[in-house]
Amino acid sequence: MHYIKFDTIESTNDFLKSYAKTKKLPDFFYVYADRQTKGRGQQSNTWQSDCCKNILISIFIQPELAVSQQQQLNQIVALSIVKVLEKFNISKVRIKLPNDIMADGRKIAGILIENVIRHQTWKQSIIGIGFNVNQTEFVNLPQATSMKLLTGKDYDREEIITLLMQELKINYKQNPDILSREFERLLITQP
Repeated sequence: MHYIKFDTIESTNDFLKSYAKTKKLPDFFYVYADRQTKGRGQQSNTWQSDCCKNILISIFIQPELAVSQQQQLNQIVALSIVKVLEKFNISKVRIKLPNDIMADGRKIAGILIENVIRHQTWKQSIIGIGFNVNQTEFVNLPQATSMKLLTGKDYDREEIITLLMQELKINYKQNPDILSREFERLLITQP
């Protein structure tokens, strides 16, 4: 696998967007960091993470999908995170639109996908994922949780990244109808 690791970076998504402008990158090239100083979520929300505790990763792909299939990429990413959590016996994992992965009713991961589309052609996507692994305190975030909070165990972040990349590649080639059904099954529906 091709990747770059940083101790500290402003934003893995921002770095990878700039890097992709100067280099020809293979699909599933990724960047991850122990710490981000300007991590982001949807709608300009910040992503908070203690240093060396969580997964802060951005992944480059050039989708072989039509522009109208953007939702399918979100499904692929969300289901890949769910499958990784299930491998570690994290229960009650659900998907909350637009970009949250919930475990036992609390947010354990978030997704930020930034697309480049030109002339109705999908050129590239940067898939940002914040994944709470070993952090146990979340200041002013009562809805946040982590794998460690749920199980009491410490986890190897690099092992989880390897599993996440494997699941992304598998789900990327999966039949879209199967993905869609599984996504709908795991979706939290609002009352």
